[in-house]
Amino acid sequence: MLHAHTHQWLGTFSGAGNGDYRGDLLRAGEAIQAYLTAQHVPFSQAVVRLDRQYGNGAMVEDLAVLGLGYVMQGKDYDLLDVPQVQARLAQPPDQQTTHPETGTCRALFDCPDVPLTATGTRSRVIVATHPATATASPIGTTRDEVVYELFFTILPQGAFTPTDIVALYLHRGAFETVLCDEDKEQDPDRWCSHTPCGKAGLANPQPMDVEPAPGTGASPPSDAHAHDLIRSYPGAV
Repeated sequence: MLHAHTHQWLGTFSGAGNGDYRGDLLRAGEAIQAYLTAQHVPFSQAVVRLDRQYGNGAMVEDLAVLGLGYVMQGKDYDLLDVPQVQARLAQPPDQQTTHPETGTCRALFDCPDVPLTATGTRSRVIVATHPATATASPIGTTRDEVVYELFFTILPQGAFTPTDIVALYLHRGAFETVLCDEDKEQDPDRWCSHTPCGKAGLANPQPMDVEPAPGTGASPPSDAHAHDLIRSYPGAV
């Protein structure tokens, strides 16, 4: 579990085999609550990014009990058959977005207040579509040569567009990119620790800059991207 702004690791939760991912989420939620309490940030101002493993109504219910906001990829593709969603998909998309690295162009359909469970749990759902290719898509479900992906969020439409939601999930703030950056940064460590001059350099302490605590920096500019927007949403984790 990583803080998206400061890159602080707040905890690691796992178990034998695939573990108890729902139980791990509850433990992680308690750690987030403890962090927010220490920072004097309301729980309602936290935003938790979760991958597709957690993308169903039960996880949304758990987060509601914890009082935490969320952005996650959904895996309950039966929602595509809900009349409310079918009616939205029959209309033009709200936005289109192109991923800067893969080049995938997605059409985005914003479906507010969709029922996720029989008990009445509801969520804002973003449906992303793009044409299928000869290579089967590892993510989403394919129907009639179109790949469908689902994104669940509690973030309000007035503050976050569908493009913002998908950008927040797919890239900026994801811990995978932080791990990749760390791997690149560690390359000098490997040769420094195996050479005399490198060891001598490592023996001399160097000053380090520390990023200010969340909420204490300057506000993002008006043309800020999705990750900058979430930085201005106090307490986002």
